[in-house]
Amino acid sequence: MNWEEVGAIGQVVGAIGQVAAACGLIPTLFYLAMQVREQNRANRRASLDLHSQQQIELIRTINESADFGAIYLRGLLSFDSLDPVSRLRFGAYLMRVFRYWDGIYFHYTDGAMPPQFWQSVRRQIQDVVAYPGVQAWWDTRKHWYTEEFNGLIATIIEEAPSSNAYAAYTLPTAPGTAASIS
Repeated sequence: MNWEEVGAIGQVVGAIGQVAAACGLIPTLFYLAMQVREQNRANRRASLDLHSQQQIELIRTINESADFGAIYLRGLLSFDSLDPVSRLRFGAYLMRVFRYWDGIYFHYTDGAMPPQFWQSVRRQIQDVVAYPGVQAWWDTRKHWYTEEFNGLIATIIEEAPSSNAYAAYTLPTAPGTAASIS
């Protein structure tokens, strides 16, 4: 046997080793892809859980304070007619709500939020921003948000039908009278 034959045998053995390594790599890559996919699912579920918890906290703010509930309903109609402290409280609440929506919008545009979840939130945004008091507040604070989110809110305001999300609620204004929130 000469050196050329030994070299050829070495090449064959090397090729067999490469094929064996590739065969071992394929299942590893398949397993890794499955793990990444499952991790992505878990991250999306965690994101949805976090957003649901944040929504519950926003609702709790109105639910646990009759005083703030009344401020909220009055603020929907007219931000400017609120007294300074009520305007501050209503504005701070809207800032929390809009930050929540901004975060959800970011997750949606990043692909982390399922479209059907985003559509339900978008309908909620549409209902709330249709009110003149919310729009008046937004005009004072929209510069705090990204251009993309500003564009989204502007589009939603343009498309928004009449504000009737709270039409079933009435706010007492004076003894024996009530103002409809529609």
